[in-house]
Amino acid sequence: MQQPTSRQLYAYWDGLRNGRIAPRRFEVDPARIASLLHETFIAECTGLLEFRFRLAGTKICQQFGRELRGVDFLGLWPVADRDAMASLVRNVQTDGAVAHGMFHGFSRTHRKASFEFILMPLIHTDRTINRLLGAITAIERPFWLGTEPLASFEVSELHLHWPDGAPAFISNGDAEVISLSSRRFRVVEGGLPGRTD
Repeated sequence: MQQPTSRQLYAYWDGLRNGRIAPRRFEVDPARIASLLHETFIAECTGLLEFRFRLAGTKICQQFGRELRGVDFLGLWPVADRDAMASLVRNVQTDGAVAHGMFHGFSRTHRKASFEFILMPLIHTDRTINRLLGAITAIERPFWLGTEPLASFEVSELHLHWPDGAPAFISNGDAEVISLSSRRFRVVEGGLPGRTD
């Protein structure tokens, strides 16, 4: 994670969870992350691997060129990327992983902007992870972004990270990289300090 919004939101979330698999939704205090809210969102599980935006920051909606409330997060992605994104979200929901990565957004006139995203688990009711706390941040924001709606998206990198260490199926202690044609999917062990991803 390179963008300040991603790093600061992760640090806030990690402090809230305080060693638990995930914090509860009601523990998130918007006043504590006021400077990040314009690039932050919350999505809720409304079906089998269906996460609809409940809240989306003003900058995200402006850059996408539409209101995202009620839009399915996985529905944003083309068929070629949807399975990989669904697998990523499944790891967040079932294992308490943190997901992050990069994608490109394209306008109808074929202009391209690059983005970083992060997804973190939240518990809303009982002990089930049924919310995602996330952020989407433009990388080197081009001048036209926010004036031309984004019409399509393409994932370039996907990463998984377990804040308390790797899950049991990783035994060699190294990050596992899964190839997606020219894209990368990386499973990251342990904490973020000192990482350059």
